[in-house]
Amino acid sequence: MPNASKSSPEAIPLRPTQILRAEHRLIDEQLNVLSGALRQLGDRGPNPEVLDRIESVARYIDGEMAVHHKKEEDCLFPFLEEFLTSENLRLDARIADHEDLNIMNTKFKEALGECRELKSGKRASFTAQMLRGYGLYIVHLVREHLLKEDQILFLVAEEYLTANQEAEILKRFAAIEEAGAPRS
Repeated sequence: MPNASKSSPEAIPLRPTQILRAEHRLIDEQLNVLSGALRQLGDRGPNPEVLDRIESVARYIDGEMAVHHKKEEDCLFPFLEEFLTSENLRLDARIADHEDLNIMNTKFKEALGECRELKSGKRASFTAQMLRGYGLYIVHLVREHLLKEDQILFLVAEEYLTANQEAEILKRFAAIEEAGAPRS
């Protein structure tokens, strides 16, 4: 994921929510890749090229998306807790979505591994269908999650966070990106 929180000295720094929304667009692009690959899973078992595209998205979830979630949970959410109550918007629900994605991605990668081992037959077809089901669940979960953050959570953040709080969040983003940037 591009290092969205660093800006040149002359540039006006982006707001944390702008950075997170930009990352959401990159995540959505990966979901499009996954959706397309899931549509191409064959009835007799998937072909290796399709599995490679699916695997690249699973790695993206483990890498760049994990960094993105860390930015939200460790940087933005602590500043929002004072403005949000469990009645109007639950931060723990957003964190639960992150955890649900991690659990589902583990199952997704296990099914992917099985698909790579099985060449054809009923078992290969069944495993491909399981992979498709896990993948579709991931696409649905993440898209719904992004919508809630973009349309509700980030609007609250933009309304209530001070310039100093946003500057601190940006500093924390940079530290996370430095420490957790996936290695190529």
